[in-house]
Amino acid sequence: MLMQNENRLRPENPGAQAAHLPDDRTRGHADVLFCSFHTSDDYYADAAARLRASLDGLGIRHEIAEVHKAPGEEWPEICRRKVPFLHSVCMANPAARVFWIDVDCDIDYLPGFVAGFSADIIGFQRGFGHPMRIGYANSARFWEPCFWGINATPAARAYIEDANAAATRMTIRATDDFFFEEAWRKNADRLSFQMIPSAMLLGRADRPETGQKPFFYFGSSGNVASFKGVAAQHSRNARPATGAPAPGTRSLALRTARRVQDALPPAIAAPLRRISDRIGMTELLSPSVPASAQLSPRSIYRIIHDAREGRAEAVEARLQDIAARRLLSATDQAVIGAARAFLDYGGRGGTEGGGGDPLRLLWWDKPYPGNFGDWLSPLILSAATRRPVRFQAHDDPGAAPHLVAVGSIGRFARQSSILFGTGVSRSDALLPPDATYISLRGPYSAQAVAEAGGPRIERFGDPAAILPRLLPIARPVRTNGRIALVRHFAHRGVSLRLPEQVDEHSVLCSGRQEIARLIETLVGYDAVLTSAMHIQIICQAYGIPVGLITFEGFEDAVHGDRIKYRDYAAGVGLPEKLPLAVDHDLRHRALDLLIADDRIPATAMADIEGALAEAVAAHDRAAGHAGGTSQQREKARP
Repeated sequence: MLMQNENRLRPENPGAQAAHLPDDRTRGHADVLFCSFHTSDDYYADAAARLRASLDGLGIRHEIAEVHKAPGEEWPEICRRKVPFLHSVCMANPAARVFWIDVDCDIDYLPGFVAGFSADIIGFQRGFGHPMRIGYANSARFWEPCFWGINATPAARAYIEDANAAATRMTIRATDDFFFEEAWRKNADRLSFQMIPSAMLLGRADRPETGQKPFFYFGSSGNVASFKGVAAQHSRNARPATGAPAPGTRSLALRTARRVQDALPPAIAAPLRRISDRIGMTELLSPSVPASAQLSPRSIYRIIHDAREGRAEAVEARLQDIAARRLLSATDQAVIGAARAFLDYGGRGGTEGGGGDPLRLLWWDKPYPGNFGDWLSPLILSAATRRPVRFQAHDDPGAAPHLVAVGSIGRFARQSSILFGTGVSRSDALLPPDATYISLRGPYSAQAVAEAGGPRIERFGDPAAILPRLLPIARPVRTNGRIALVRHFAHRGVSLRLPEQVDEHSVLCSGRQEIARLIETLVGYDAVLTSAMHIQIICQAYGIPVGLITFEGFEDAVHGDRIKYRDYAAGVGLPEKLPLAVDHDLRHRALDLLIADDRIPATAMADIEGALAEAVAAHDRAAGHAGGTSQQREKARP
């Protein structure tokens, strides 16, 4: 590769492109300069225009230059130019705190602790990680290169000199962050540095509450993944022997498994999925809970295992012991929340005074504290029957008779399963032909059963549709004039910019009180936007206008081939609605155009109630017990 000429990369007149703004707009940022560059293609040119407008509005000086691609240059070569460009801006502005910002990123404001930083370097930790994972045991590089600041100190300027020397002299093919990392490793022992908390990222659903408004919007073109195997990379240091997998290993393995699965013929992929499900590999690779600062994987396993089995005293003893020795984090509390939900559903029925023999139910319990849609299953059963509901693991080879209800989990059923309202997430899913089928979510799931050699099923409807009959929550005459956003847990990490009239609520809840509170909250809104199908179903059940969306670049984050949306709609007789991909910046979108007011028919709800009662009766016959009190059996009849 030809070496870059530093003179060609330096702006013809450094500082000439800086925004010249009135004194009252630059006050407080006089010694701050933002810089970036972009190519002429539409994505980056449009991003540059937005970034200029944002910085102008904030009164922040900037140099944002357009660079031209030389023949044969690709993304790694363009990125490499960042190093001499940043060096040239620092040279031309020796007294300024110079910030690099990727052109498709943005800021809503500049916090004082960032604008006035006193360290040599300021930035985000690599991958916007948790401070408990700082260092080279967890990442091959130290800094997240999309936004960081270089002070006017001698040590900081010596660092950028070394980075520039590496980029202009080394012959390997690499992007900017390789050379910045090389200079960091050379200079780290003499540099002071300041970390920006990852909570300062805008629009992340998993952001911890800090009391300080986030300011940084992270944009991603997708080029990193495309060229990761082409450009030179550093190696991560050996990981300490903690027994836990390296960060990202599980999600990487899951993505790899899905890519392999999609590349295989259906006749091979479907049986492999079933083997993975049976041996527990699917659960192992699936999201569970963010890395906890205190609870060990062994402690989490013991707490959840005891809670699933209804051993309340054992769970409480473990929690008391841990609380006496640890200050528990929010992620620890997520595990504890799931454990308490298991105990709640497993210990009593849906209302005070419930009892009777427990119902065994298979549902997907992760990620903790639990996904709203998946945990509707035990809520619906307990509320409808007033009986305890106990968890049935999907990979238990000797599973006793058990129910399978809400969710795209039909593939986990087996001969001892009794399904009602269950669905699939892929049209090529394998379902056991010898399971007991009372009803399914819709005709597409029924087709999968028939293709597997099972019975012909013509009774449909997602059980979530009957929640208003179990939890009657009235919609107010006057709603609050606002829109609620609830995203699928797979979209938690997407950085969104929301209009003032949009409030975000988490989809992660499992206990009956938490689920009821979320529904009570949503019915008070004018409308709801969601990328979670069961939030859509609840809205259509309770009469809340709703829009089903996904996010550009993340259309495949939710597992499946989108058959579940068609399946649900056909099962309750509503118009088919597939998620509409929207930009990550919703501030200028006409949100009303995304929203519809479809209602689940009462006849569909009645059919689902009948299927539930029949499924419970089938469970009791198979389990060999009467199934609760006579009053409860009477209540469960269709």
